Amino acid sequence: MLPLSQSSGYAVLAMSCLEDPGGKPTLVVDVAARTGFPRPYLSKMIHKLAKVGLVMAKRGNKGGVVLALAAKEITLDLIAEAVDGAEWRNQCLLGFKDCSDERACPAHTFWKSERDHIHRCLKDISLEEIRTFEQQSRTWRLADALPERKLKPRPKKAAKPTGAKAPARKTVAAKPAAKKA
Repeated sequence: MLPLSQSSGYAVLAMSCLEDPGGKPTLVVDVAARTGFPRPYLSKMIHKLAKVGLVMAKRGNKGGVVLALAAKEITLDLIAEAVDGAEWRNQCLLGFKDCSDERACPAHTFWKSERDHIHRCLKDISLEEIRTFEQQSRTWRLADALPERKLKPRPKKAAKPTGAKAPARKTVAAKPAAKKA
């Protein structure tokens, strides 16, 4: 069990699609197309990442999203903290809410050590490394490892027959106004 949420994984993958500061802004709809994530979900995530200063978003013509820092300066622990908050580092392996140094569950000592190790590793992995991995790996991508979403097919609209006249609209005669007494 890893203390990072699926949302953190999505954020890492989405941010790996963005260019460094000064680069060409990427539209959220384009990131959604590359990652397969829903656009509304990505928009909320981008807003959250912009609030903590990891991305910069610009609306309007020539708008889009770019990284606020160079990808080599953004580490996975920064992304996880932006998405999940600092609480992700203190979660109990067994899911107990009251697990702490003062009231430790049977797995507390082991898990605290492992959490610290995971945190150190996440501090050492940059977004640039993820981006490079994604670009070099053409046969297997990180996005392929994430759970598959099944999209509902949209119903097709019935085509209008050519040459057929549209039915005439009915007009309703106005009723005479009632007299007030």
